This record gives sequence, C-alpha cells and structure tokens, in this order.
Amino acid sequence: MSLIHRVRRYLSRPYAIPADVHASRFVQLLIQASFRRLKVALGAYDPLTRLADKHRTDKGVTLYPFMAYSVHYDKLFSRYRDKEVRILEIGLGPQGLSTCPSLKTWADYFPKATIYGFDIQDFSHVQLPRTHIFQGDQGKPEDLLKIVQNCPEFDIIIDDGSHASFHQQITLKTLFPYLADDGYFIIEDLIGIPQDLEAELPTDQTTRELLKDPTALNELVSGVDNVWFPEPFIEPRMREGFALLTKRAR
Repeated sequence: MSLIHRVRRYLSRPYAIPADVHASRFVQLLIQASFRRLKVALGAYDPLTRLADKHRTDKGVTLYPFMAYSVHYDKLFSRYRDKEVRILEIGLGPQGLSTCPSLKTWADYFPKATIYGFDIQDFSHVQLPRTHIFQGDQGKPEDLLKIVQNCPEFDIIIDDGSHASFHQQITLKTLFPYLADDGYFIIEDLIGIPQDLEAELPTDQTTRELLKDPTALNELVSGVDNVWFPEPFIEPRMREGFALLTKRAR
C-alpha cells in the first residue's frame, strides 16, 4: 500500500469517504466534511444533527454520503421530542455492524420514546434503552406484521432497509395502515437503488415514480394525504432522495 493511499485512508476515516474517490473530489469532500464537523462541535447545527454526528450515522452531515436527513428530521420531529412516541426503523445497518447508530440517535433524541428496529440481519446483541429489535425479511408482510403485534400504531416509520423498490413498496403497503393519523412515514434513499437486487425482484416502477403517480399509489395503499420530497441540504444529487408521507385523518 502506497504512502499516499495510507494517508488518504487515515484522513477519510472520520468521515467514511471511500478511498477510491478521485483525488480532487476527495480533497473537496474532506474539506467540506471537516468544516461541517467543526460547525457541529461549535453547536451551529440542530440537536438531532449533533447526535447523528456523535453516533456516526450517515443521516447527518459529517459521514459519507452526507445524507443530511437529520436537518429535515429535527424540524419535523421536534414537536415529538418530549412525548411518549413510538418510532419504527426498518434497516439497522450493514452486516457485521456491532451497533445501531440510528437507533442510538433516536434513543438520545427522544428520551420518552419507545423505539422499534427491524432488519434481516441479527442485531439481538444490541441493547439500548426503550428499544425492541426484530429480525425478519422486509419483503415478507408476515415478518413485518410481527412488529405490529407488539405495537399496533406508530408515530414515525422510517424505511432505511434494502432500498429496493419491491421491498419499499411491500413495506409501505403493509405498515402504512399502522401509522398514526398525525404521524410520518419516511422512505429513504430513493435514488440509491441497488441495481442487482432491483433486477431480481418483480417491480413495475420505482418507488420514486410510484409516489409521483397518485393513481398507482392509491392502488397500492389508501389513506395517503400528502407526499413530500424535501429539498437536499448538502448534495444537489440528493434531490428527491427521500420522501415523507402523511396520513389522511380517519
């Protein structure tokens, strides 16, 4: 391994920037991420983004690919912060991860919340306060419904699972009926589709296309009141990168 490559790996470690990024782009990302981390340390960002940095989740602004979802989430979720809300996140991290960064972030941000996590991998070794973790296949409604048996209604549901359209749409169809009337259903990484997995699964249209098609969306799941694609906070390429759905009051 060359000295330059070793230096790049050392410099990128705090920000998880891939080692194969072009040199000029690497320097640009490194400077921008370092500056944002300094701003986080100085308290310039919102409470949720500071926690995302603390627990090293890419939902924040300092870990590649710098999703910056936390900036939007803090504005949306702040009204829930001191309430006994119920949060479900699908997808807890890559295989072999010893912790669940986003669940730790939710546990700190919502001191009274009950938190539910779901992943195809076994994360039973992760122990967090007020947190329940389930193992199952996102593509199987019967596995998703095991969560509902333990909590029949959620204030916030976040799909950060496989990112394959088939799985996202199965999850939306299965779990949206269990969203509270004033809650949020969020689908992350609509542009980060795993192409190999996408090609293997039976999907008529991508989830992003589906969410823009009221007729198709209504055929999949009823009761959707609004679909919103927040503007990207950092990277323009993240436009329509995630969607937020609200539910029509019953």
